[in-house]
Amino acid sequence: GAAFVHAGREAPVLAAPPPPTVTVANPLVRQVNEWDDYIGRFEASRSVEVRPRVSGAVVGVHFADGAFVRQGQLLFTIDPRPFTAALAEAQAGLASARSELALARADLARAERLLDVEAVSRSDVDRLRARVQAGEAALAAAQARVRARALDVEFTRVRAPISGRISDRRVDPGNLVAAGEGTGGTLLTTINALDPIYFTFEGSEALFLKTKRAQASGARPSPVEIRLQDETDYRWRGQLDFTDNGLDPRSGTIRGRAVLRNPDLFLTPGMFGNMRLSSGGTT
Repeated sequence: GAAFVHAGREAPVLAAPPPPTVTVANPLVRQVNEWDDYIGRFEASRSVEVRPRVSGAVVGVHFADGAFVRQGQLLFTIDPRPFTAALAEAQAGLASARSELALARADLARAERLLDVEAVSRSDVDRLRARVQAGEAALAAAQARVRARALDVEFTRVRAPISGRISDRRVDPGNLVAAGEGTGGTLLTTINALDPIYFTFEGSEALFLKTKRAQASGARPSPVEIRLQDETDYRWRGQLDFTDNGLDPRSGTIRGRAVLRNPDLFLTPGMFGNMRLSSGGTT
């Protein structure tokens, strides 16, 4: 057959594509925090129920309800008159005991001088020596009574045993209050120490194991961050300082505790919060 050539036309030439653009970046290796989330509530680091150590009538209240009080600050005054009278009586008994002992010692000294010239018998000297020993014991007892009565007078001024936020007064002036062992005494008020403050929560067995492994390796206490119910950021920071000595066999959880600074006393016992516990990690 015949070959046909189209005059004046050439085959199209395809252009080569441009080389691809490649961006090169070095891989990043940095320390980032991995967090475990928990829900818990705040608790006072120390809490004390203020109760009287002597019975009597309250004659003064010296704090404002809900105020911050310092350790040793005067809170209540109980009528001291019965106790100052008892102290005066004990001091008189002490003076009498001292006088009796001085007389017994003088009689014994005379008898011992006369014994050398056989003017008294050995049995008389022994009786006088026993009288001196009894006088010494009576003096010690009188001194103890004075100290006890002086303590009673001191206890009529009820002072704050710790620093912290005080509750309201449960007893107004004019009421009688009773001392007692343990919780037997009249409750006057309570004081919560709020700086530092505790945050308690329930953790899993994995948390317990992680804490134990960290302690064994000498790691520092794990940091925690907490946000309150109306907050979006974890603005409160502290560290894990305690895990309980056993897991609950029913739930498999263990009680944990973090400690936080609270210098402005904003955090209050009973408030709930969301906590995240740092577990570390590298990416």
